[in-house]
Amino acid sequence: MKKKHTMLYALAALMSAACVSCDDKETWPTVDGNEPELTLESTEIGSRIGRTFNIRGKVSDADGIQYIKLECLPLYLEKTIDIVDIYGEPLTEYDLDYQITSDLTEAGDVFDVTVTAVDVLGKVSTCKVRIDMNGDIDAPVFSIAPAEEMTVILKDAATLDLSFTVTDDRALGSVSVAIPAIDFSDEVTEFANPREYTYERSVTLPAVNADYEMTVTVADAVGLVTERACTIHVSDTPDFAKMWLADVATAQELNSDVMGVPMLINHTGQFCYEARYYNAKAGTEIYFLPQRTDFKPICYGLDPADPTRLTGDADKAKPIVLDQAKQYYHLTFNILTKEYTIDTYSPAMAVVPYPHTFGAMEMDQWEDGSELTEFWFGYTTDGPTSIQRFSQDADNPCLFTLDDPLTLKAGNHSGFIIHNYHSDGWWNYCTWRADNEFDPEHAGYYGKAKNAAWTEPMADDIWFKPPVPADGNYRLTFDAHLGHIKIVPVK
Repeated sequence: MKKKHTMLYALAALMSAACVSCDDKETWPTVDGNEPELTLESTEIGSRIGRTFNIRGKVSDADGIQYIKLECLPLYLEKTIDIVDIYGEPLTEYDLDYQITSDLTEAGDVFDVTVTAVDVLGKVSTCKVRIDMNGDIDAPVFSIAPAEEMTVILKDAATLDLSFTVTDDRALGSVSVAIPAIDFSDEVTEFANPREYTYERSVTLPAVNADYEMTVTVADAVGLVTERACTIHVSDTPDFAKMWLADVATAQELNSDVMGVPMLINHTGQFCYEARYYNAKAGTEIYFLPQRTDFKPICYGLDPADPTRLTGDADKAKPIVLDQAKQYYHLTFNILTKEYTIDTYSPAMAVVPYPHTFGAMEMDQWEDGSELTEFWFGYTTDGPTSIQRFSQDADNPCLFTLDDPLTLKAGNHSGFIIHNYHSDGWWNYCTWRADNEFDPEHAGYYGKAKNAAWTEPMADDIWFKPPVPADGNYRLTFDAHLGHIKIVPVK
């Protein structure tokens, strides 16, 4: 026998007594004598084990609704919503919204829920809702998303090389792209692989400086939809508000991280940018991108015709190769003149904000000189007494990692910060916070105690809550000199 369901009620009215009664002495006038009108939002609902589903609809009756009943014996569902008892009188309209959490024993089963509406005259209307416990409930996702802001460099023509990848856990139904201002519309409905599709197309835009709005819409086979709105900038001299350093080889790697890939760099002036990067091993290849999610439409690398200059042509750009291991690189470049410079400095020369030697007995436990304790910090979702300790890199004292991977679920992270350990829960002695709660790209120092040589401004008190792209194990690394956190899938 299956276990009884846990039932959640989306409306406070659903907490009413299950017993239905209409006072025999109470009479209600007849208006039209018709049966109730019962319209359900959907008669086919997909669900999964342990997931919730809602039965929603609208009931109307001119004479007055007396009660609504939901029944399914296999689900142990027998719920009566007594309208008269709840509201003291019948209603002519009622919005039904009833939520059920499915039992773990019912994977693969199909159930029919009978919904019955009865008015004060005893007139009845009935509908059935089929619950498929192996149904499609998840909308498609972008595994490689088009950038929300993308720029096309205007030369003799303006060509947008559009590329993105979508996936669905069951089957894709359609992928469409629309740029209304130029009457561009494209739809794909046939897929060699029904669960994954990569859209690639070159779109010719008017050869003028202008902005265009683009919408990408993806639907699966049952009609669940995901949309992404993008802005396309066409410019002969773009000055990008943001640029990123990419040290990975594929668009998939640009999109599979929780945060930190690609790495945000500084916009120092019109057309001018500055990047700092720690190169752990010789031979690292990097590019500069004005969009986070792909190497197209623009990618800055070495110009093969003149390697002393850069090019933004994604089809021609060659990687900048960092050939000195265990060194910090300082790179500057101008995307208008295409000039660039590269310098290096050692980790010993890198300034960090934290106030003591990591792992040393240097922290004044009570700030009164009575006791020195070991100073260390790490990752926490709670507070200073609950810290996962970082390991410090043997070659770079600014670089830290978590030895154990983080096991994360898809969706927004519940929240974390980097903080020093303290047995008594003292807050904000040495800590780092986010520049943006749900889209963090930089870890700013927020500690009360700091290295006197650190002159950067104090960060705001914002916790990191980045989106997790997929269930899995992730590796966290943290560079205290750069204020850079990277959380990437464990390979």
